[in-house]
Amino acid sequence: MHKVGRRLRHLAGRPDNAPWVLLPRRSRGRASYADFVFALDYLSTNAPMLRLMHEAFSAYGLSVLLVNKNNVERATRDVAAGRLHPHVYLDLSSRPGCPFERLLYQAAQQGIYTIRRPEEEQFVNKATSHVIFERAGLPVPPTIFFKPGEPDRDLTADERRRLGDRCVIKPSFGEAAKGVKLDQPPTQAAISAARDYNRDDQWLVQKMIHWTRCGERPAYLRAYSICGRRSLLWWSTERHGYDLLSWQDVHRYDLLPALDLVARVAQVTKMDFFSTELAAVEGDTQRFWMIDYCNDQCDVDAEGGATGSPPRTWTRWVYRQFAELTWRLKHSLPRPDDGAICLPTTTE
Repeated sequence: MHKVGRRLRHLAGRPDNAPWVLLPRRSRGRASYADFVFALDYLSTNAPMLRLMHEAFSAYGLSVLLVNKNNVERATRDVAAGRLHPHVYLDLSSRPGCPFERLLYQAAQQGIYTIRRPEEEQFVNKATSHVIFERAGLPVPPTIFFKPGEPDRDLTADERRRLGDRCVIKPSFGEAAKGVKLDQPPTQAAISAARDYNRDDQWLVQKMIHWTRCGERPAYLRAYSICGRRSLLWWSTERHGYDLLSWQDVHRYDLLPALDLVARVAQVTKMDFFSTELAAVEGDTQRFWMIDYCNDQCDVDAEGGATGSPPRTWTRWVYRQFAELTWRLKHSLPRPDDGAICLPTTTE
């Protein structure tokens, strides 16, 4: 809607909260489309994330549209009708059966380049991805599966030997650790209590990986693959937050294998955007273990919460990767896939 129209609605007591298409700076006239559309249900048009996203895309001469809970239904109709056809659609909000999932699938059906693509759903389902990654030789913890409708039971002696005395019990589809039970005894009672969270999901009972430390930090990382590039952040389970990680850290604690591991996951999945959580252990033939296999809706909002948000310096870099991908697709150029590593080291 035109800016004057919005102002009149505001004066009349009927403000329009639908997001605007943010045009690149120095752009003349009004665009009838958006180059890049991204969905984040809670985000508002006044959010710092949207301003930073605009800055990144403006440098490439590209426009941005936010889809949130206020306009997701309208955006879906516009995509279906061909009125909205961006070069790239980034999904940060879909859940099974929700309006954002319908928008994602509609965009893919219309030939829009989507992040993620519908066929990549197998990689964000832990039960399915575990089997794929294990066959590919990736270090996933020993795991026992419980299908929906399968009765709770005690583990067999062989299963107990594989898992050890403590385990993690988690649903196949999960977000923000919902339903996950850590450091549990692998007993029928513990498994039953955990599965009561959602009996319709498949459940994984996994060996509890006890990570070591890197100096004063837990040896726990979030490794990212973003539009053909790689990055690492510290993740503190003690502080519940992210921290920047430097090249000095990489060399001091021998973290290059973690970057190699995320590159191997990228080769298997072919996904443009995901993270995996890695834990480093000592005294084991396998140094790094994949804890959370493939998260396709990584947190890229530095202002998303009072604690636990990724560093702004790092999110700025992420937005530039999305902008470059969009620019390349707009101009029919190859997608970036050089495997470059970026470890932003300055805070803002």
